[in-house]
Amino acid sequence: MAVHPGTQEALTVNEAELLRYLPLAAVAISAAVILGLGHYLLLARHANLGSEAKLPRQLILLVLTVAAVILMIIVAPLPPELQNNVLGLLGVLLSGVIALSSAAFVTNFMAAVMLRVTRPFKVGDFIRVDDFFGKVSARGLFDTEIQTENRELIAIPNATFINRGVTVTRSSGVIISSTVSLGYELSVAEVEPLMLEAAQQSGLSDPFVHIVSLDNFAISYKVAGLLEDVERILTARSELNRQLLFVIHAAGMEIASPSITRHITQDADTRIMPALERAPVASAGTEAEEIVFDKARETEELEQSREQLQARIQSLREAGSAKDVLDPLLRELDEMDARLKAMAEES
Repeated sequence: MAVHPGTQEALTVNEAELLRYLPLAAVAISAAVILGLGHYLLLARHANLGSEAKLPRQLILLVLTVAAVILMIIVAPLPPELQNNVLGLLGVLLSGVIALSSAAFVTNFMAAVMLRVTRPFKVGDFIRVDDFFGKVSARGLFDTEIQTENRELIAIPNATFINRGVTVTRSSGVIISSTVSLGYELSVAEVEPLMLEAAQQSGLSDPFVHIVSLDNFAISYKVAGLLEDVERILTARSELNRQLLFVIHAAGMEIASPSITRHITQDADTRIMPALERAPVASAGTEAEEIVFDKARETEELEQSREQLQARIQSLREAGSAKDVLDPLLRELDEMDARLKAMAEES
C-alpha cells in the first residue's frame, strides 16, 4: 500500500515534535518515581514519627520537589524567552513565600528550621524566655512546649526564641543563689563563714559570698554555689534558703529587711526569730522535680533511649546481622516513635 508523500511528511513532523517532549516526559516520570519513593522511605513507612523527626524529612522532600520543577522547566521545549520568563516567575513565587515570613505561620516554621540548625537547646533542657521558666518537653514545627514549675504545659511560638533572648541551663551545672539582709551590727567576718556553711550543707559545691548592696539599715549578702545535678534545681533553691535560715538563726543573728522599722516597744537586744529546736534534716518525701517536670523528663528519657537504640541498630546493620535479630529492635523503635508522637499530642 503506497503512502502519500504529504502524509509521510506529516508523520515525520509529528515524530520530531514528540521527540522534543521526550526529555520532559523522562524527567517528569523520573521525578514522580523519585518523589514517590522518597515519600515512602522518609514518611509513609514511618507513620508514627513525631513532628520533631518529620521536619528534616519534609524539608528534603520539599527541596526535591522544587528541584524537579526547575529541571522540568529547563528541559521543556519552550522558546528561550518564555523559558526565562517562567523561571523568573518561579523565582518571584519562591521569593514571595520567603517574604511572607513576616506572617506568624511562616515565621514560626522558618524559626523551627533555624533552631534545628543552631540547636540552642534540646528536649530536657531547663530554659527561661520572657517570664516563662521550665523544662523543654517537646519541639514542634511551629512551637516549643515547656513544662513549668506548676506542672503546666506552655506552647511558646518558635519565633519567640529568635526575637528574644533565651536562657538555657547548662547540663554540667547551674549556679544557685539566695540573698539575705543582715544588720550593720553583725561583722562580715562572722557572716560569711556561716553563709558558706549553709551553701555546703544544702549540697552546693564551690560556694562564694558577695555583698550586693549597703542599704540604709541593713547589708544585703548574696550566697551562691554550683549545683551539678540540674534536675534538682527547684529543690536546691528551697534547700539553700532552708539551710540559711537554720544556720543564721542558730548563730543568734537576725535576718532583717533593708528598710526594717520597729513599731513596738522592746529592748534593743530583742531578736525576731524562731526558738532553736533542732537541725533540719533532708526531706524524705518526693522531690518537687519528680512531679513538676514529669512529662519533660519522660520525653527526655525516651528520646535518649531511642537514640541509643538507633545507634545499636545501625551498628548491627553494618556488622551484617540477620533479619531475625534486627526485626525485634525495629519493632521496639516503632513503638518508641508511637509513644513520642502520643506524648507530643498530649496536652
